[in-house]
Amino acid sequence: MNINIEIPNELHKRIKLEATLKSVTLKELVIASLEKKAKKDAEGYS
Repeated sequence: MNINIEIPNELHKRIKLEATLKSVTLKELVIASLEKKAKKDAEGYS
């Protein structure tokens, strides 16, 4: 599934740098972050 969002330039720079430092793609970093947030939220409901 494709999702297009607009984010502030400064946020893009920060997450792109984080992805580079972790040797992952921006896509991989965003997916991992969303999965982590979803898991944390789900644990809060149980």
